[in-house]
Amino acid sequence: MKRAFRSAVVAGLSALGLLAAAVSPAQASTGFDRCPAGRFCLFDNADGSGAMATYSGSMATLGAYDNWAASMRNRTGLHACLFTERYHVYDDSVYQGVFYAKAEYSGDIDLTPFHDENVGMANNVSSFRLSPTRHECGNGNKYMDWNSDSWGRTEPQPFGDFNRDGITDLIFRTFDGALYFQRGDATATRIGVGWNSMNVLQRHGDRDGDGAEDLVTRDGNGVLWMYPGNGTGGLKARVQIGVGWSTLRNVTAMGDFNGDGRRGDVVTNDSSGRLWLFAGRANGTLEPRKQIGTSGWQGMTALVGAGDMNSDGKNDLVARDGSGRLWLYPGKGTGGMGARKQIGSGWGRFERILALGDANRDGRYGDLYGKDAPVMDLYVNNGWGSLSQYTASYDWDPRETPF
Repeated sequence: MKRAFRSAVVAGLSALGLLAAAVSPAQASTGFDRCPAGRFCLFDNADGSGAMATYSGSMATLGAYDNWAASMRNRTGLHACLFTERYHVYDDSVYQGVFYAKAEYSGDIDLTPFHDENVGMANNVSSFRLSPTRHECGNGNKYMDWNSDSWGRTEPQPFGDFNRDGITDLIFRTFDGALYFQRGDATATRIGVGWNSMNVLQRHGDRDGDGAEDLVTRDGNGVLWMYPGNGTGGLKARVQIGVGWSTLRNVTAMGDFNGDGRRGDVVTNDSSGRLWLFAGRANGTLEPRKQIGTSGWQGMTALVGAGDMNSDGKNDLVARDGSGRLWLYPGKGTGGMGARKQIGSGWGRFERILALGDANRDGRYGDLYGKDAPVMDLYVNNGWGSLSQYTASYDWDPRETPF
């Protein structure tokens, strides 16, 4: 029977990866406080007494110190994962042995309590990993695990389907700006680097008419870009589609919101409370803006192009106000909206709201995800604009961005 040891000890984050350093036993006789700043320390006694080994980075094997440590202190500012097997392996035929301590926790940790009928952690540590995120600490991946609820569908979807295989997927920006395409089966492919310069990350179907879903981004200079998808999970050369967008708040890809057959429409609000529609052209660029809301929109903290939520064949807008209430603004198919309807409360806790189409494969669009690391709640649309909640937990860092 497999077993796992897990300990989430005090929150914290920050810092980048460090190179592994050689082990150096300390000469002082006792105490956790011997562990130097910026180092990870193992002790051969449970109370931090006896010999000490210090490290500045991950170790795949511990050599003479294999199965030696009975206690530890982490002062690296990185997440620490201790493994009972060499090479950071914790999945074998008998047990899973891994101990996890969150970054920046520098307290005294005795490994003796972490045991079961199969194995204990004390005097059984054979490798460890130090990483800036929890998921990389545990499995070595820069991206979080993602398992789509729509697995098994094969017909390409209008949006939320970046490689046209029918399965809802994610684009994922890591804390250090790398971009990954996540297929929905817990695997991913890196498709970009340097994306931390972007402060808007959006997608909602095909903008340029080639059948592949595209990305919309805004950089720190207020320039709006389209990154065309290649239909297989990668990106083609970017195209500039706007300038002067710094003053606009919630930039939201909407698909075809005005009913002209083009799926590249963008909606955004400004600080004066107005709502604007930028209709998409056939090549993915934008028409001059058109005002579609006159006042009160400055109080909206999120705008979401959720697709057709009420089954009338027209794309709708979802907005969150400053009190955390969620509102459905049904689209008229001409760029205008009908009377709003409240469809949720308590949404202020979410750092990001994602619309990925039919996420649960029930044939109804308008499903939403609320992201609040490390949790992402799925809210399934019933086809009439009402939502039912399903909670899922994912191992990600608050500095990371899924979309």
